[in-house]
Amino acid sequence: MHGEGAHPSLGPRYRPALEHVARAARAGEVAAGWLDAECSDFVRFNRARVRQCGTVDRARLELRLIDAGRQAFHTLTLTGEAAVDAAQVDAGFARLRAALADAGPDPHLSFSGVAGRSRTLREARGASIAEICDTVSSASGGCDLVGFYAGGAHACAFASSAGHAHWHETNDWVFDYSVYVEAPDAADGRAIKATIGAQDWSERLVRDSIADSVARSGVLRRPAHRLAPGRHRCWLAPCAVAELIAMLGWGGFSARAHRSGHSPLARLRDGSARFDPRVNLVEDLDALAVARLQSDGFVRPGRVELVRAGRFSDWLASPRSAREFSIEGNFAAGAESPEALAMDPGELDERDALRALDTGVAISNLWYLNFSDREACRVTGMTRFGTVWVEDGVPVAPLEAMRFDDSVYRMLGDALEAIGSSAQRIADTETYERRSFGATSAPGILLRGLDFTL
Repeated sequence: MHGEGAHPSLGPRYRPALEHVARAARAGEVAAGWLDAECSDFVRFNRARVRQCGTVDRARLELRLIDAGRQAFHTLTLTGEAAVDAAQVDAGFARLRAALADAGPDPHLSFSGVAGRSRTLREARGASIAEICDTVSSASGGCDLVGFYAGGAHACAFASSAGHAHWHETNDWVFDYSVYVEAPDAADGRAIKATIGAQDWSERLVRDSIADSVARSGVLRRPAHRLAPGRHRCWLAPCAVAELIAMLGWGGFSARAHRSGHSPLARLRDGSARFDPRVNLVEDLDALAVARLQSDGFVRPGRVELVRAGRFSDWLASPRSAREFSIEGNFAAGAESPEALAMDPGELDERDALRALDTGVAISNLWYLNFSDREACRVTGMTRFGTVWVEDGVPVAPLEAMRFDDSVYRMLGDALEAIGSSAQRIADTETYERRSFGATSAPGILLRGLDFTL
């Protein structure tokens, strides 16, 4: 467990292994390696006290061998202080040579034969685990806070015998938490949820966010307002909008999904449907500090316009899809899903959002989203955390969790009344297998109506 702020760069530990990968090919072969590594602190809080803390120090190196149109992969996983050594790399490639002996050609194999080098290192002012714990505990003021902190250095890199040597590393943090309050008509209480993060550690950001959550949680102590199913005016906060537009990444911008007839945005692309002209969506890797590297050796463009003025502008096409469907690609990663989706802000000052809503539902977060009709881009999900009933621009009562079912074409189309004037960067809190580089930037939106089913 680390106690001295930001973790040191991971480069000195893992670049030697990548350099060895670049020397591992025999005549006629291409040897490549894709690395993801981290040295991350994690802290879990319960009732604003530390429940669990520790450090995850690990790396995964995926080896790839290409020979005569055939390819095979082998992954090395390491934990602790030991870095990948040359003997492990050599043993991995020996296994791949044996596997290639029984492999057939891959008809859609794509690999950049153009050598290239890049290095991105985003250093940060970090904090010790003790400082993080003290800040959260003291800022809570005795409230019931449950949360999860993750921070530290994480990196991805790519090297090959074709002359690739790319490294991307950042040192940042994210704090995902909820403030719970007791309520007379809710046995388990109710909660306000927030997600904050930055590159440099900021005690003020944490304190201000917790104070805001505590202030907003007061209304949740009141008896719940009963809302009949139907269409109601609605303000979706930036976190809720981020959840909504993330659904569009489930094949909405994938070239493979469009070509195979499984995209929820097929109608947007063929022009039979459109969003409001104020809606612009961009894959903005540079602005959201997400790595432009990908595991076929190509470097992705820093910015791709996906929706412009409400109309489909471009898709994400991986090199493999480009070859399979004979289309022009833009070097997207294999999943062809946005990792840095950004929605342009509008003109409604968030301080005036509830006044503009007047009477209706204010939603902080959406949960359990899924497509109820993929072809119609219809999404269903639940409200949760901090959903309140607003009258004359003032929150008056909490709402119990409700299910909505509505088309994104309508929500970002005819139902869209206004877009918030500032976008919030919301880091991806995914830590399954590794911490994510991904992030979403979204403003809040005011809807003339959202369809609630129960």
